[in-house]
Amino acid sequence: MASKLGAFGRASASTLKFQYVESQAPAHPPRWIRWHDGRRFRATAAGRRRGRGRQPGFVTSIELASGVGLLLILAVATGSFLGASAVYVKYASQLPDARSIVLNTLPEDSILYDSTGQTVLMDVHQKGYRHYEQRLKDMGPLAPKATVAIEDAKFYTEGGIDLPSIVRAAWVDYHEHKAVQGASTITQQLVKLRLIGNQPTIDRKVKEAVLAIQVEQDFSKDQVLEMYLNTAFFGNNAYGIEAAAQSYYHTDTAKLSLGQAAMLAGIPQNPTWNNPLVNWPGAKARQHDVLAAMVRNRMITPEQSDKAYAEDLSAPSHMFQDSNVIAAPAFSQFVVDELKARFGPEAPYRNGYRVTTTLNWDMEQKAQQLITAQVRRYESGGSNVHDGAMVGIDPKTGEIMSMIGSADLNARGGQYNMAVWPPRNPGSSMKMYTYTAAIASGLDTMVTPIQDSTVTYHSTGSTFTPKNYDGGLHGTCQLQACFLNSLNIPATKVEMGIGIPAVAQMARTMGAPPWTCHLDAAGNCKYTADDPLDSYGPSLTLGGYNETPLQMATGASVLAAQGILRPAHSVRQVLNASGGLVYKSNPDESAKQVIDPKVAFIMEQIMSDDSNRAMIFGRGSNLTLPNRTVASKTGTTDDYKDGWTVGFTPALATAFWFGNTDWTPMPIGAEASQVAAPVWHDFMQYTLDNILRRPNEWFNEPAGLGHANVNGKLQWFMPGTSPSTQAPRLPTSANPSNGWWATQPAPPPAPAPAPPAPPSDRGGGGGRGGGSG
Repeated sequence: MASKLGAFGRASASTLKFQYVESQAPAHPPRWIRWHDGRRFRATAAGRRRGRGRQPGFVTSIELASGVGLLLILAVATGSFLGASAVYVKYASQLPDARSIVLNTLPEDSILYDSTGQTVLMDVHQKGYRHYEQRLKDMGPLAPKATVAIEDAKFYTEGGIDLPSIVRAAWVDYHEHKAVQGASTITQQLVKLRLIGNQPTIDRKVKEAVLAIQVEQDFSKDQVLEMYLNTAFFGNNAYGIEAAAQSYYHTDTAKLSLGQAAMLAGIPQNPTWNNPLVNWPGAKARQHDVLAAMVRNRMITPEQSDKAYAEDLSAPSHMFQDSNVIAAPAFSQFVVDELKARFGPEAPYRNGYRVTTTLNWDMEQKAQQLITAQVRRYESGGSNVHDGAMVGIDPKTGEIMSMIGSADLNARGGQYNMAVWPPRNPGSSMKMYTYTAAIASGLDTMVTPIQDSTVTYHSTGSTFTPKNYDGGLHGTCQLQACFLNSLNIPATKVEMGIGIPAVAQMARTMGAPPWTCHLDAAGNCKYTADDPLDSYGPSLTLGGYNETPLQMATGASVLAAQGILRPAHSVRQVLNASGGLVYKSNPDESAKQVIDPKVAFIMEQIMSDDSNRAMIFGRGSNLTLPNRTVASKTGTTDDYKDGWTVGFTPALATAFWFGNTDWTPMPIGAEASQVAAPVWHDFMQYTLDNILRRPNEWFNEPAGLGHANVNGKLQWFMPGTSPSTQAPRLPTSANPSNGWWATQPAPPPAPAPAPPAPPSDRGGGGGRGGGSG
């Protein structure tokens, strides 16, 4: 279940980053930094740049470094002249620029939201890692106070180091010839975490102290505390206080109780020993210390401390292992892939994006519910139907409103996003491109008569004899009826009449390039979608090549958008964690008119006319919606491995697929009208009525179409065509465009005329019999 979190985590390190403003002069001019509140700071030492001023023979022994370092710390801390001397400049020049501490932020999680910006779909981070930047003012009072109390009670009064403690620690370390005692303030810990690491040496501790003093000169106490709380490791994969609050307690930092805040504040000292999920007694003892420190520093009362300590924070009811519950997993991963393609492979894991996606969460839940229920229904009856997928697209924008990758993520094969890969055989739903190409060619019309009669196609070394699904022949039918009754033989004749390459090109044009399987030496498919147009065979129109639900929904969306292709996309807007705009989609920018709107309108009329499918499917089937006009087409492979239903209205284009990820066939007779169409019907009806709440709507006729009444019914015609337009002749020899030709049995001879009927014997006194009427 996706959590409802307003704008959680909407802060980032970018709010802390400053800008250097340097002249191009070769000397060392004054340098300035700028904080997010607008204040400017001038660098106080010209020699702070990393790597500048290194002199040969610089002393590096531990004892001397400790002694010199201690003198430098004392000098700088007390403001003596030595702090500006050549000795100090030489030593400080070996250190990183203290102001760069604000740049050394941690990689930050990106958060994916649904189209409303309210439902969290996914927290994008590397495995074993969570981090969100957060401003101090957004952390609430408890966690910062608890941290100061236990880590550095004099934080707001000291100058970056605790001088008595650091002198004592340096003296002990000097005599022990190794680092023994620690005396780190919060500022020193920040320096250690962001600038110089945690190497246990005297030299590191000296550098840490010198840099801490410099940091204090450049940043306010609140800024230092904010950076520290955003950097410290809290165990449970959490880096920073907000990640800790989310990981342990599933809440924001500002909403932590006193007991929770004290528990978390005690962890960074030793993230393993003090981790309540690892060492509950040790963590409770540390929590007690934190609360006692808060009482000692008059931050809370003893009564508040006792109450906080008594609060039940134990796992699993009140404390949680780090987890990342992903809503809409197939879609969410698709979004991550889109972000990688747009911003780079590491960007989603580092840049702290706040991504508003195109997903309609209500539609997504309904589609998942229906697909899963249909699969469960078949499985409960022992049928081999174990998976389903779908894609729903807004034709006006190209936004992916719903995407289901599998019926059950945890089932065998459920980890595959079947909505996008691998491609599957689309069956007769592929005819959508064949008949679109036929109308666009001007060689056929919606009423062109097509003979449903036996035909065989030949190419060098190959023959192909298509058969209808029911095994029968149905005489001559109008093109539109041949299409929606899903007759295979007429479809191949239309395809061969306009040329197989025209069908392949139309599919590509509409955003659904057919995938060809090329077997490698191990018998595995290597799919390509850029094969030469003349490489496709006549089985193309019957689904002999491969498509994905995403591509089929995209193709349907082109018809639903009056011939405009708007590339399907999943990202509506990307902000950085501080709210700055990084990217905003513009559907019209990439929109392209790929087919004539007159062609699209004719196809819309064909596919929405229920009478065109009545011969095979009857009227009022699951391919229609009560009180709505809708276009639809099914597709079933002849081996029952795939069942599809594709359809659209002006507001929504969808493609549903059912089958098995291991390519085993569904039960014989499990055709698309039984497996996929009911789910498509229920989803479209519910979504249009209850989620999108659209009225019954259809398309306006574009200018330039011809009209004629054919058999008592209004029909539409492309310019230059008419009701008398006949189907093009099939090639009877090798066609240079694709290498296939057709042979058909000679039509049977016309039956001999019947002899005239004999005169009727009507009697009546020998009068001549007359012919009866």
